[in-house]
Amino acid sequence: MQLPGPKFLLFNAAAALAGGAAVLAAAWSVLMPTPIAPCSERYHAMTTFGLERGGVALSAAELQASLGGKDVGVIDSVTIGPVKDAPAPLAMAVSLQKASVSQQGVATQFSGGTSFPWHPRALQGKASACLSYSVLLPADFEFHRGGVLPGIAGTDGTEGGDRFAVQLAWRPKEGGGVTVRVTENGVSQGMPVERQTFEFARGRWMKVEQEVVLNTPKMQDGTLRVWVNGVLAVDRRDIAYRAKPDVTVAGVAVDVFRAGGPTDAQAAANKDAKVLLAPFEVRWQ
Repeated sequence: MQLPGPKFLLFNAAAALAGGAAVLAAAWSVLMPTPIAPCSERYHAMTTFGLERGGVALSAAELQASLGGKDVGVIDSVTIGPVKDAPAPLAMAVSLQKASVSQQGVATQFSGGTSFPWHPRALQGKASACLSYSVLLPADFEFHRGGVLPGIAGTDGTEGGDRFAVQLAWRPKEGGGVTVRVTENGVSQGMPVERQTFEFARGRWMKVEQEVVLNTPKMQDGTLRVWVNGVLAVDRRDIAYRAKPDVTVAGVAVDVFRAGGPTDAQAAANKDAKVLLAPFEVRWQ
């Protein structure tokens, strides 16, 4: 019997190596999937929340006038102007008075901070959206019981109807997280999605991005992702934002206020603080 020649052996060895490499590559792709790119790289239609008019920063009164009476705390707590080393020419500063807290997770005229809607027309009726902005908490910021930051919101388009809001938040001990607040048939419920999922650094700008893909009505298959400085921090695909198809993305809930209640003495901070935000950008597909 004639033994295989060197060329035959080399050919089969090369084929075995190629086959082994293919198996390893397939296993690697399962064990180490390709990172999900931040939504700002995948959603291309975009609009920015304007902080100036004719090259001049908006005053609190001008901002309030553009909101049609749907704001809380803009006159008392919001200023717009240039900030050194900010990621945009202008930033919005939201003052949190030292004794301020919210009531039932909603900003009021007594809570300090601000709350107002931003509903770009192009975003109305969408089933997905991407929000990005940078936030700076002061170097001496007191986290206490936590607080709320802007997030994507949706509605069924009726006054007092079904709606949802995804509220990015700072948590105690420099943690960050997300709460989804859903209102159905007049009943509101907040669902903490993640707690202490990432660190909210003080004294430096952090870029946050939030992607929402709405669920099939009455099913828990909605997507929520959050990136912090380009790193995926939250990736959930089991969120129930809505029970009926009429609820769609409306825009952004620009909420900045401390968590807690008026009788929760430990929620109140011991000093005034300013949270800086810039710039607000929403994207859609």
